[in-house]
Amino acid sequence: MPRTTYREATPADAAAIRELLHEIMADHGVQTPAPEKLARVVDAAIASADHTFLVATAGDSLIGMCALIFSLSTWSAAPVCELQDVIVTHTARRTQVGKGLLHAAERLAKQRGCERLFLLAEPWNLAARAFYRDFGFSEKTCSYFERDLMVQ
Repeated sequence: MPRTTYREATPADAAAIRELLHEIMADHGVQTPAPEKLARVVDAAIASADHTFLVATAGDSLIGMCALIFSLSTWSAAPVCELQDVIVTHTARRTQVGKGLLHAAERLAKQRGCERLFLLAEPWNLAARAFYRDFGFSEKTCSYFERDLMVQ
C-alpha cells in the first residue's frame, strides 16, 4: 500500500467522500440520503469555515475521512471540535489509517484553538468504542436525544 497522507478535503474530494459515507451508512444499516441532497451537504461542508473534512489518501485513492465541526462551548467557555463520520474503507482498516485521522484531527483542532475534541459512538459499536478509548478519549455516559423535525 502506498504511503498514507492526511489533509483537508477540497471540492475535488466530494465524490469520494460521498462514497465513503455510503459505505459507512450501509455498514450501520442507515438509509443513505438522496444523492443530490448528500452532494449539497458535502459541498457546503467543504466550503464552510466551521466544518471541514480531513481525508486520508494512499496514492490516488481516498481511503478514509472524518468530519470536524468547530463551535463555541458555553460549558468549556472555549472553542471545541466535534468529530463526526470517522470512516476508513474496508480495505484499509486495521492499518493505522484511523489513528492517523484522529492525530490529524487533534492537530487541526489545536491549531484552531479548540480546548476539547469529542465524538459520539453507538453503544453497540464496541470496536469503535475500544478504538477511541485506546486513543485516549474518555468514555462519558449520557443519553442522546433527538427529534426529527421533518415528521409532524
